Amino acid sequence: MAESSNHILKQNSKTFHIASLFLPKNIKKKVLSVYAFCRLYDDNVDHKRSVNTSELEEKILSFGIDEKVIAQLKEGIDSDMYSNSISSMEDLLNYCYKVAGCVGIMMCDVLNITDRRAKYHAIDLGIAMQITNICRDIKEDFSMSRIYLPKDRITKSEMISRKNNKLFKTTCELIALSNRYYESALEGIKYIPLNTRFSILFALMMYQQIGFKIKNNEESFIIKKPNTTKIDKFLVFIKTVFIFIYRYLLCSPKAHNQSLHSSLQGLPNTHERL
Repeated sequence: MAESSNHILKQNSKTFHIASLFLPKNIKKKVLSVYAFCRLYDDNVDHKRSVNTSELEEKILSFGIDEKVIAQLKEGIDSDMYSNSISSMEDLLNYCYKVAGCVGIMMCDVLNITDRRAKYHAIDLGIAMQITNICRDIKEDFSMSRIYLPKDRITKSEMISRKNNKLFKTTCELIALSNRYYESALEGIKYIPLNTRFSILFALMMYQQIGFKIKNNEESFIIKKPNTTKIDKFLVFIKTVFIFIYRYLLCSPKAHNQSLHSSLQGLPNTHERL
């Protein structure tokens, strides 16, 4: 199972595959199982397949992952069967919480992190990464009749219009939003055990780099899918080393920004006012 899970990761996400190389072997096996379950369940919905994921689900439940969190993940992925359901920014954040923030919560359980505050930041990392995915895959999603940009920010006709650049402006707004969640996620790295901290930080930095590339390529971002080059990866690696030293050895961490979860009321492990 570990080998097949590793193959699934390598085939579907170069970023996460590279980041996983820095994980301890015992943790990596669990992370690969979680990724494989999420990937296969998502592919079943996207490609109308019927691959049995029950064995993998039982396996990740044995890691101590909350069934309610897995249920939220499934609900989010299943919603992809119904297009054009994102009406507002609140809808978008709820969707991102379910399909990616829940993965962050699951990873906390895999890494045996018990401090509840860690999950606030893990949710934020998942949300940030999912927003990046949405900005990167606009054309691909549109070809499958899926639109994740909020309707109250841009309409379908405005997306395909060549008379204005509202699509790029809206995308940049989402990238700016993702950066707020990335910043929160950076603060949460302190909760991660030292032997896995660099791997998570590197994955974060790699994903955030995709957003930077989109913002710097207005003319081609929708034509050519923006991805990081080998040079990009090397430069991000160097940047990650410096940030790792500066933020986690020299600086005092900040508390979680509760307002980031104001749209997520009632969902598991969110930062709510009691």
